[in-house]
Amino acid sequence: MIKMMAAACRRPGMTHAEYVAYIHRVHGAIAREQPVTLRRYVQNHVFDAAFGTRADPTHQMIVSRDSVTELYWDDLAAMKDTFMHPHTREKVGPDGANFADLRTTLSLIAEEAALPVPQPGPGNAKVLHFLRKRPDLSLDDFFARWTAAHARVMADTPVAANALRQHVQNRQRTEGHALLAYFGGSDVPPYEGISTSWFDDETTIGLFRHYEAALLRLNADPALSFYVPEASFFLYAREVQIL
Repeated sequence: MIKMMAAACRRPGMTHAEYVAYIHRVHGAIAREQPVTLRRYVQNHVFDAAFGTRADPTHQMIVSRDSVTELYWDDLAAMKDTFMHPHTREKVGPDGANFADLRTTLSLIAEEAALPVPQPGPGNAKVLHFLRKRPDLSLDDFFARWTAAHARVMADTPVAANALRQHVQNRQRTEGHALLAYFGGSDVPPYEGISTSWFDDETTIGLFRHYEAALLRLNADPALSFYVPEASFFLYAREVQIL
């Protein structure tokens, strides 16, 4: 299975509550009218976030992300069929201007890789961690170091490991990038990886900070480093299934 992920900012003049209500009740309903080849559609409604690190206090990242959309298909051909369909081109796509700042949307095409956690479970609160690859690494090396870092965190940081219920790496695929223009944000380069981590609820989701701190410690070692913290960020979200 293949997926597309898009992190969006609300349009000017719209509150976060108005934005979330619109994408859930209006935009979601439009998408359900004709899903074409779409297998699954999830909205992640953001309720908190952190961007960059203290080491880079002058960063220029866009700090407003109101939601992350996840769309699933059987393969790239099915994804293309959905975006070529008249319902998508004439109704779903144009509705984006009613709620999103299309200039700033950040999107990528990815495949999921589920990684082990000590105490798996469903989880009701979700962290989406957007990771910018270290420029001198290949994608394969980035994925390998990222996976190894997760295993180290699970072994060395029990407070994070025991709170985590699921952990999935969303690994960038290089095919089909032309389709990302559907969401806008043509000047925003895709991230190479996004992890999705589930915790029991919103009272325990803050334990992700221990996971993040362990990653940062590992990443400080040149032999283990794989991402650029100053260009990375994470979002706390509530998952809402649309389709």
